Amino acid sequence: MNNRIIEILTYIMKEIQENSVDGLDLQLIVDLLADQGFSQDEIKRAMIWLMNHGDNLDRSINKKNSGIPRPLWRQLNDFERDAISPSAFGYLVHLRELDLLSDDDMETIIDRAVKIQLPHMNIEDMQDLIAVVVLDFEKSASGGYFQFTSTRLPH
Repeated sequence: MNNRIIEILTYIMKEIQENSVDGLDLQLIVDLLADQGFSQDEIKRAMIWLMNHGDNLDRSINKKNSGIPRPLWRQLNDFERDAISPSAFGYLVHLRELDLLSDDDMETIIDRAVKIQLPHMNIEDMQDLIAVVVLDFEKSASGGYFQFTSTRLPH
């Protein structure tokens, strides 16, 4: 379910980057997401996350207005390449380009991916890890909730 919220956030941020903010019709986006099979609860959780993380929206809008792309400064070292598959790293970079991830988020995710010690983390594993970091499950874990991924590995 958490991966689905990331999918919703990805879709919304892509729409924001491709369209003018003034011409953005959030109700149309919500209707399209519902037509794609996302529940009202999932859409609501994604919208709440966006409203609570206005810096992501601001960064996306400012980047669009400046016309200057955010350069990719990060390459994986040998340990990181052993832990993260090229497709999983590509997915991570994609979410960074959509401004769902800050550079700090990206570093946190890469660090966690290495510490988990999965052999060549795939996209699904990366999605689980991104959900933990981006959707702020750390606070839930400290409150007694422990997050497991589809691979049953705790994060």
